[in-house]
Amino acid sequence: MGALLEEATEILRSRGGRMTNQRKRILESLELLGSHPSADEIFAFVSQSDPTLNLSTVYRTLRWLEQEGLVSARHFHFDEDRRTDRFDAASPIDHHHFICTECKSVIEFDNRLIGEVKNQFSRQTNCWVQSVSVVLYGLCPNCQK
Repeated sequence: MGALLEEATEILRSRGGRMTNQRKRILESLELLGSHPSADEIFAFVSQSDPTLNLSTVYRTLRWLEQEGLVSARHFHFDEDRRTDRFDAASPIDHHHFICTECKSVIEFDNRLIGEVKNQFSRQTNCWVQSVSVVLYGLCPNCQK
């Protein structure tokens, strides 16, 4: 059992809830699919093994996981007209993303300079920054060819 599934199971158990097969498959798909799947991608993947699954169940489960701090929703713009929410397991460390505008691949990265910008902003404005999300858009090496 993956860490995300274990955490969600424990939260549900502590509140008198239960881990349904559909919730379990949704959680497992987050770990199996990687690369920040969308709700539609999770639905397509899970519905192959469970045709009774509804897209609304996927959205409800993802929103609950987000409220519990187990999953982070990332809002990526793949073109001017379409914003897509993508999901990944929550991490205590800020990480950032590169989106290939051609193949739509998502590459995670960390950069200490972004942390320095966050700290400098906090010092200058006396604001407390909870998190930072930087998204870079461009062409990956494969699509540059």
